[in-house]
Amino acid sequence: MFGLNKTAIVYTPHATTGAYTVAAKTGLRCRLAYIEQGGSRIGGEREAIGSKRRLLWAEAYTMPDDAQVLIDSQRWNVKEGTCGELTGIDGSTVIYRRCEVVVAK
Repeated sequence: MFGLNKTAIVYTPHATTGAYTVAAKTGLRCRLAYIEQGGSRIGGEREAIGSKRRLLWAEAYTMPDDAQVLIDSQRWNVKEGTCGELTGIDGSTVIYRRCEVVVAK
């Protein structure tokens, strides 16, 4: 896919500690995109723009709903229920996958 300019490590929670330490996927080619917030970008909205993004990646990998990704030394939590796919004109061929992520605190 065009524009996958980052590489991520996908972590899932450890079974006993719950910490995101289990590497589910390494070397995932991806892209972090800003999400349009709508309206004017003043005050508190400006801060929210940088802490919430859309993660795009190639069609071959299915992201777990409960995951955390590491990209460029920054960890992002996958927002549950936001994982989806974009299909081609035929409606069945997956072109890429996406989800919303927020900065892990």
